[in-house]
Amino acid sequence: MTARLARWSRLVLLAAVPFLAAACEADSRPKGELRFVTDSFSVRISPETRPTRALEPITWVVVVHDRKTGTPIQGGQGRIFATSKDRKSIANGLEETGQLGTYKTNLMYVTAGLWAHGLQFRRDSTMILQRTEDWTQDILSADEPGDFSTPMSSTPDTTPARKPDSTKRKVR
Repeated sequence: MTARLARWSRLVLLAAVPFLAAACEADSRPKGELRFVTDSFSVRISPETRPTRALEPITWVVVVHDRKTGTPIQGGQGRIFATSKDRKSIANGLEETGQLGTYKTNLMYVTAGLWAHGLQFRRDSTMILQRTEDWTQDILSADEPGDFSTPMSSTPDTTPARKPDSTKRKVR
């Protein structure tokens, strides 16, 4: 009876291991990470700057792997672009980082609200750009503005002061 119980316990433990591993891996994903696939690439995109607010530079991290082999893509070219409801548009190219297959870019949103985004990427300049599905990102209002008082000049006034001419006589 104990051998049967031990075998049953081992079987339950082996069945639970994949679920436990998946739960641990899920926590390692960056918050707000989006995953897309194109014909050739597997792409993960996440904002590094949180919360995403208008009038602040938002850094986006893009990780690109070959869809079939899973190898990171180095030396690729791409861009992220976005358009708001009121038709304001922004775009910026991707720049390689020191990590394999990882690129970064900054976007500065001019207004708060819902922005539609897209990403285009290619392995090198001889290939066509492949586009991911579009996604939306809610951009929050900017923080309260700082001090908008009139700045004081730190340079001295160099215009000569006009002195009253005491040699002139008043005419009556």
